[in-house]
Amino acid sequence: MTGNQDFAFSANRRSFLRLGLGGFTSLGLPGMLRLRANVEPVEKTAIILVWLRGGPSHLETFDPKPDAPSDYRGPYKAIATKTPGMMISELFPRLAGISDRFALLRSIAHNGGGHPAGSLQMLSGDPDAPDKPGPKYPDWMSVANYFRSGEMHSLPHYVAVNPIDNYDNFVIAGPTYLGTAFDGFKVFGDPSNPQFQVPNVGLRDRVKHQQLTDRVNLARSFDRFRDTVDKSQGSSSLNRFESQAMAMLTSADARIAFDLSLEPIRVRDAMDSMPGDNNV
Repeated sequence: MTGNQDFAFSANRRSFLRLGLGGFTSLGLPGMLRLRANVEPVEKTAIILVWLRGGPSHLETFDPKPDAPSDYRGPYKAIATKTPGMMISELFPRLAGISDRFALLRSIAHNGGGHPAGSLQMLSGDPDAPDKPGPKYPDWMSVANYFRSGEMHSLPHYVAVNPIDNYDNFVIAGPTYLGTAFDGFKVFGDPSNPQFQVPNVGLRDRVKHQQLTDRVNLARSFDRFRDTVDKSQGSSSLNRFESQAMAMLTSADARIAFDLSLEPIRVRDAMDSMPGDNNV
């Protein structure tokens, strides 16, 4: 990558951050469609969100405030990192050694009156301060799925492991007006359990594979099959779900991607030792 290209990439990244997650996800559907029509192809990027509801606070992790009075700083010792001027908790010595490989943002805040409102602001850009029973705008994961919807692949674009949809009796995430077709592929359970398996992914039995294909082809041959489905959102969702389900059920790539028996035991044990309610 040349210097000019690197500068352009950085400028585009900064422009996105200036726009803000809130401004992006709080668009109405017409604005979303207009933005999608004008969007330029970008480099494919994988994003992992680890949502630690009830996890350790910023004072105990990435913002220990070592120079603040004892009432305001973290309970653990702050250690230096590979990045000059960046201090983090002593709980993360290995992260301190690779701080040049990640960015640490300490300026994100919300004005929500409670955890549900704060979650909606962080996940969907909803500016309202009061708690509300459910989201008005789609979460950014569904938005990303929406912009990738033209790319058919044997693996889903948006996977939610023990999804973060709910906070007690509040719903804090979802595709809202985008429709259920852009919701995530949801996996429930404890991935650290040696017996854990992701259901309905990658049929191994060739006979069942053929039977499934025959049944789908038969269903498609009935004209009335589509007539029983709502012509608007329901039909669109069914088409996408059906195509995605067939790809996942019959794909060897999907079977391998979700086969946790291929992961080292230490990785699965690490999942079990993470603090708080862990949602990815």
